[in-house]
Amino acid sequence: MAKTKSGCDPAAESDGPAESAAPDVPTPPTIWERIDAPRGARTTLSHERIAEAAIALADAEGLDAVSMRKLAESLGVATMALYRYVNSKDELLELMTDVVGTASELLADPDDWRAVFREAARRRRDTTLAHPWLPAAQAQVPTSLTPNRNLVLERMLAALEPLPLTGDQKMQLIRALDSYARGATDGEVNQRTMLERRGYGTDGDVRLLLRSNMQWLLRSGRYPLFAKLVMEGLAPVDAEGEFELGLEAMLDGLAARFGI
Repeated sequence: MAKTKSGCDPAAESDGPAESAAPDVPTPPTIWERIDAPRGARTTLSHERIAEAAIALADAEGLDAVSMRKLAESLGVATMALYRYVNSKDELLELMTDVVGTASELLADPDDWRAVFREAARRRRDTTLAHPWLPAAQAQVPTSLTPNRNLVLERMLAALEPLPLTGDQKMQLIRALDSYARGATDGEVNQRTMLERRGYGTDGDVRLLLRSNMQWLLRSGRYPLFAKLVMEGLAPVDAEGEFELGLEAMLDGLAARFGI
């Protein structure tokens, strides 16, 4: 191969990506590939059993309580035994977030995209409220391409298949719905956590918690329009009702935007 005057390989000085000249480097198998691989000797452990124990621990004590050592104790095995199944805490979190979606196969009419999207959003809310540690876990590991998550994605794509949409448009619809459902539900979980920490219970009235702030706000005179709303009387927040209202508005908006 010809060299430049400096003796360097011209390919190394090209504007192309460096990876193009490098040989393909195999990536290590994901936890999902390892789960699919046949196992040899019989064992009392399984990925499902490990995930269920970790989920039970997180449900009872919070995500911070989940450690490989504590999980091994709850399973009655040595800590190193867990590493035959999960390589790290991150892989354990991936496994946990996937397993809580095991019952996520959608039952709505597959030909009604709105019904499928509506059920997917409601399932996300139900799952997150049942497992309040889920938002924190999802913030730490990639969870968009796990097996159970993909089952839901597949059903949503199937519902959109007959419609005159491009692949990018289908994913825009799905991401928009997911952003709404995740944002609304994560906010609800955060409020429940805050109420519980302050001793009001997860279903407590947030107005009691904010009473001092509200009294200051009304006395300040700085926010007359909001003060008017408060003085006229606001009903207690109905989290489920507001979620449903926002969901229907989201579906209406998507239908109008994409002409479906």
